[in-house]
Amino acid sequence: MAKRKAKPSSGDRVVMRDGATMPEFDSLPIGGWSGMVMEVQGRGAAQKIILEWDAATLDKMPAEYQAHCESQGLFHGYACIPLDDVELGED
Repeated sequence: MAKRKAKPSSGDRVVMRDGATMPEFDSLPIGGWSGMVMEVQGRGAAQKIILEWDAATLDKMPAEYQAHCESQGLFHGYACIPLDDVELGED
C-alpha cells in the first residue's frame, strides 16, 4: 500500500518546491524558500497555506518584490501559497 504524503499544518516548517513561483508575482521563482505555516485553508486541489517567511528567505528576497508588495498593500513577510507548491521541511 502506498504511503500518503504528509500535509503541513499550523506550526510546521515548509520549503517551496523547485519550479514554484510567487502567485501574485509569477516571474519570481521561490523554489527553496522556506517559512512557517500559520494556517491551512481550503479543500482538495484548492488548498493553500498562509505562511510567514523565515529570516534566511527574507534576507534573499529581491527588493523589487518587496516594493511590489508595498505598492499593492501587501506585507512581504507573509504569503498565501498553493499546497502543491510546498513540502515539509526539516525541523
